Amino acid sequence: MQTQPSISKQFLERAAYFKVSGAQLYTVLHEVESPVARVLLVGSFASERHNSYHPWVRWARYLAARNVEVLRFDYRGIGESTGAFEEMTFEDWSEDVSLLSHWIGGRRPEAPLLLHGLELGCLFANRAFEGGAGGALLMWSPPSSANHALRSTLARWAGMEQLWESTENRRSMSDYIRELEQGRRIEVSGYEWTSRLWYDSFAFNEAGKASNANCSHDRPVKKVTLGKDAAPLVKPYVGLNDVRDLSWLYSETFDWITEALTLGLGEMR
Repeated sequence: MQTQPSISKQFLERAAYFKVSGAQLYTVLHEVESPVARVLLVGSFASERHNSYHPWVRWARYLAARNVEVLRFDYRGIGESTGAFEEMTFEDWSEDVSLLSHWIGGRRPEAPLLLHGLELGCLFANRAFEGGAGGALLMWSPPSSANHALRSTLARWAGMEQLWESTENRRSMSDYIRELEQGRRIEVSGYEWTSRLWYDSFAFNEAGKASNANCSHDRPVKKVTLGKDAAPLVKPYVGLNDVRDLSWLYSETFDWITEALTLGLGEMR
């Protein structure tokens, strides 16, 4: 198949560890020589990372092939990063995004930076953006709060138990929530949720102007609720072997990124 002249395959994927307080973040830099822009991908959370992983990586490569440098990563205690998940807080994960946005935003040569969140990652990206990071903000399917995102994950996990667990071992979503409210820990897709995580999730929400506006401080903002045709990038997930062509989404989004960073920070060439 013939490659379009505007598409480049000349980029490197550099995996490394980024030191933060008490842990190291696993990062992958999709590096290009003279980027027209940079993107920090702030991905989905805990077990959701596994489900969205392949289309998220393909999105990073799509951007890099178009001369946009991309950094993706795992939060503390999640995926390939170090640290104990049950000891982390939303503030810790928010700090991860702040530190990485500062790092990639300071790379040379200078280029406009977009913060791009996916599901719960939108809340972290939004906070960093409101703190002054980035020239534009893009959010795919942001939840109204971290608790909303946790409930969605918990509902899916409980539903799977109804299908696969024996009758005596099945627990409903209400059972799980009751345990958390009683101060116990529960295991969800290999991650240990604490009562603190549950209660803190109510307060971690879309604070700030960027969550409700099309523009914040003259910096472009876009929020998109993705549908079933974007699975498994977002819930509901499809079969593990179902690899969908999301080029329509990548193309539409790239057009917006080009326009947003052009309007906000000067012409991209």
